[in-house]
Amino acid sequence: MISFKDLKRQVGIDDVAFHLGYQLNRHAGVGKYIELVLPDARGGKLDAIIISHPREKEMQRYFHRNGSSKGDVVDFISENLYRFNKVGRNQWEVIGKVMADFANMPVIDNREYANSLGAISQNFNPKRYVGEPIASNADYALGILKERGLSQKTIDLFSSHISIVRDTQNKYGLPMIGFPYRDPGNDKIVGYELRGDRGFKGKAAGTNSTTAMWVAGIPSSLNNPENVNRVYFCESAYDAMAFYQANRAKIDLARSAFVSVGGALSNRQVSGVMNHFSLAKAVDCFDNDLAGRVYGMRMAGTVDGMRLGVVQVGDKLQIKADDRQIEMDIGKANAVVLSKQLGLSGRTEMWKPPMNYKDWNDVVRGMPLEALQLKTKFQRDENLSRIRQEMRERNEQKRGFHR
Repeated sequence: MISFKDLKRQVGIDDVAFHLGYQLNRHAGVGKYIELVLPDARGGKLDAIIISHPREKEMQRYFHRNGSSKGDVVDFISENLYRFNKVGRNQWEVIGKVMADFANMPVIDNREYANSLGAISQNFNPKRYVGEPIASNADYALGILKERGLSQKTIDLFSSHISIVRDTQNKYGLPMIGFPYRDPGNDKIVGYELRGDRGFKGKAAGTNSTTAMWVAGIPSSLNNPENVNRVYFCESAYDAMAFYQANRAKIDLARSAFVSVGGALSNRQVSGVMNHFSLAKAVDCFDNDLAGRVYGMRMAGTVDGMRLGVVQVGDKLQIKADDRQIEMDIGKANAVVLSKQLGLSGRTEMWKPPMNYKDWNDVVRGMPLEALQLKTKFQRDENLSRIRQEMRERNEQKRGFHR
């Protein structure tokens, strides 16, 4: 059997990126790092990534110029999974198929790698992860949440849907902020979206990300699903909370539910929660990048019972929906355009962040994309530290003013 670890020795991030249309930027130099650019039809660029260790495939790591994500070849394939037109029982099986194609290896045993990342191939063990109210470690929780630009009022509103989580198998592990995953209409916790100090993020081992998700709202909404008329879909719990904070004056809280899919959208997540809130509309609040717009289109198709296949060809997206096929310019592709072209029911709406922000969390932090267009990861980290320090100083000044 071939493992993910074996495949990583043969499949580099650069191999996958070149296949997806990225091109080497020789002006940036070719050495310990290389820059690959995804061009658009007008000679501009849709994306740029920096890859370390270009000559050692197993060692390669990447990050985006805009700061949106980083990781190894598995992470890079995962964020572009919709572009490979493959299917499987879960995302790890699909990633395995993609890597096997690149390595020309037909057989994969991905259990070892998937288990290390908390994939659904394990069963979630509620005894391993001990969750307590955020009040049990309020200073720790508030320090992290407020650093993400979330206000005290927002935190208080969502606090019943947030836990302080400890992994009992990690003796020296720090506490984490946990956003409990449940199947719609079921109180049983089947996983956690985890966040922690120094930008840590992940999921509890065995988290069910196929049918379960983080669903939040006030009790009168969640306990009476027929009263909910809008379900706001976001890629993370941070984004969902930030979305509410940025738009609270326009949101009917008593008739709203807020959902996080944890950065990996499953059609069954969408169908399950929309069947539960059967009278509601699904609102696409996903990120502004291409992956976020494809999530919105997949959501719109799923709400209407369509399974979409999305493939990028140059500066176009080819979309298969049942027995139909349409084509869209990448720059114009989104859920609303798709709904019009396919004549969908209108049960989907779109409420994206302003165009110069990647996601709703960046909106409340005041961090537009141009602020992150920096030459190196070290410059980006330095800039983020400066912004956070300025925020802390402003908060200190406000507290001093009100004393």
